[in-house]
Amino acid sequence: MSKIKELDIKNKYTGELIESIPADTVESVQEKIKTVYKNQDLLKEMDFFERAQLLSKFASKLRFKKNELKDLIVAEGGLPIKYSEWELNIVTTGFRFCDWYYQFIEEKPLTSIEGEQLVKIRYIPHGLAACVSPRNTPISLPLYQLGANYLVGNGALVKPSTACPLTMIKAYAMMKEMDFPALEALDIVIAPGDWAIDEFLRSPLIKTLMTITASHTAKDILVRYAQILKKTVDKSMGVSMYTSPFKNFFFECAGNDAGIVMDDVNLEQVAKWNAMASYTNSGQQCFSMKRIIVHKDIYEQYTELLIKEIEKLKYGDPTDPDVDIGPLGSRKILMMMDIMVSDAKKYGAKIFTGGGKIDTGEDYGLFYEPTLVEIKPELCEDLTQAPFLWREEAFGPVRSITKAKDLKDAIKLANASNYGMRAVAYTSNKENIESFKTHLEAANIYINARPMLTDITVALGGIKDSAYPPGCKYYPQELVYAKYVYDGTSKYLDKLK
Repeated sequence: MSKIKELDIKNKYTGELIESIPADTVESVQEKIKTVYKNQDLLKEMDFFERAQLLSKFASKLRFKKNELKDLIVAEGGLPIKYSEWELNIVTTGFRFCDWYYQFIEEKPLTSIEGEQLVKIRYIPHGLAACVSPRNTPISLPLYQLGANYLVGNGALVKPSTACPLTMIKAYAMMKEMDFPALEALDIVIAPGDWAIDEFLRSPLIKTLMTITASHTAKDILVRYAQILKKTVDKSMGVSMYTSPFKNFFFECAGNDAGIVMDDVNLEQVAKWNAMASYTNSGQQCFSMKRIIVHKDIYEQYTELLIKEIEKLKYGDPTDPDVDIGPLGSRKILMMMDIMVSDAKKYGAKIFTGGGKIDTGEDYGLFYEPTLVEIKPELCEDLTQAPFLWREEAFGPVRSITKAKDLKDAIKLANASNYGMRAVAYTSNKENIESFKTHLEAANIYINARPMLTDITVALGGIKDSAYPPGCKYYPQELVYAKYVYDGTSKYLDKLK
């Protein structure tokens, strides 16, 4: 029997102990999997709209507890108070209007080439889902994972990051206080991802693994799954037969989003939006703008404006409503920002602003200054030779800026990436707009949009290394499968009697 350990959750800014909580063991995770699997049929006792109504009711309770939850998000996540408000609003709004997702799972007729409507497509829940959420969003993403599975009728286990699990634990406790129907089909796992994911992969009861993580971690999960599959090979019939069935994988991964600024827009306005899109939550967002590409005719002017906006950003105590940049989530991120900037300097990169850090020597109170690094366009085309800052996601407050000769060159630079989550472009030229829509390689294209769009109708996902399966999508539609039902009764019943 594994010994139960306690996790000490500390304030990301002060290092003060917030709370010590018991962590799951291998045995307790296995028991939770069995319990949730056994109880998931309770969800079938309600229809989609009943479940949607319950989630909407829960959203109201979240709003009533908003200040308490915001304080917890700030303390354990290090998110500035203004950003914690934004994150909480994402999920409360999403739950209030989650019946909007019905269009993705509503039974649909299919008309044959002969004009008959004997077929219907039904959408069936995959079954028990194990969900792994990241450290940078203490409540919105883990709660979306939980809510999406509940909405479509899957049992679910959600593993929030062990760096900031308290907000999600609090949200789940609020569901208990409400006597939330079929809560036995949902649970929280508090365990490190390195071994918890292996338990999820090994369990035959878990049908879906839903993770929001770095693409390299997602690929590692697939490698580990392959190793587990190898152990199930039966060669008794003379050929290798894998006795373990497929799982449904749903990976939301990294983003290295390009933001293009053309020479026909209000540069002051775009610079304000650019700073917000790039540095919100210390740049610790998968859909932050990370590679800024600017038309050569306005490059110097725009860079000056952007630097002014970046240098207005205030970093420090995240409880201060004027603070834009809170402490980094981990020492690993601080080290990575340092490495990316140092590597860029080897390529002759110019540091326009930032480049400094605050290192307390602990795992709290860590800051990296909002930083803008110039990367020469000729270094960006061959990714194997490109600076680390260009080719990989900077999950912190470091951004690159690059000069483009024209529209075609801007698109070429934007597409020079292994990632394709979002791409943003600012232009007032209608032909340019159509070119961006057609030629930018990303699953989500934003033209002349304000930053941080995240309402319920905004799709997630990406192409290339940003998501698997690729494409823009919504959680509920990935948690069901289509069942083809042909009913020829009306056409053939008389012949069969």
